[in-house]
Amino acid sequence: MPTYHEEDYNHYFSNHLSSHISTSSYKQLITESVILSAIIYGVIVLKFRKQKHTWLTEQQKERIIAEWKPEPLVPEIPAEHSALETHYFDGLNIFLKVSKFVIYDGKEYLNLATTNFLGLIGDKTVEEVAKEAIAKYGVGSCGPRHFYGTVDVHLALEKQLADFLGCEEAVLYSYGFVTISSAIPSYAKKGDVIFVDKGNLFYRYIL
Repeated sequence: MPTYHEEDYNHYFSNHLSSHISTSSYKQLITESVILSAIIYGVIVLKFRKQKHTWLTEQQKERIIAEWKPEPLVPEIPAEHSALETHYFDGLNIFLKVSKFVIYDGKEYLNLATTNFLGLIGDKTVEEVAKEAIAKYGVGSCGPRHFYGTVDVHLALEKQLADFLGCEEAVLYSYGFVTISSAIPSYAKKGDVIFVDKGNLFYRYIL
């Protein structure tokens, strides 16, 4: 079996490289040089990062955790801040529980400043059901499903609405305007015809 010395390898490599350079185009040589440089750079960077990285011991981790102090979510407000003062208003008072009438300065007026079209807000039955729902599910500053998730009452109401409308399924939204900004663009496509009551509060937004 023939043996090769280091000089033989060097001579073979030099001849092969010279032949490749002489027969290759400039574009090919530039491309190969860029690829080779990228490989060398990647190997050097990875090797340097491995050498530079040091793992923390469990004691060091515990010390860092113990020394960590989270920043407050909101800045401290001095007790004398104007927002914390109790304000008293003299003069005309408005006593209002959302309904079709409002008492202003001792007189009863028709309430046109609410979207309570069906008068459900002042309905005693609705109030009792709302109290039961609050006692069971709690209450928060807002109620969108994508914040708190889907619960059984959402699915039950969707089932009742679908049965009432005689359709396969119904989608429940917590806020009326979301139907326009989300449901209609999601379900309607080019060529579909949408029938909307002209008296709809959001009619102009659809147009």
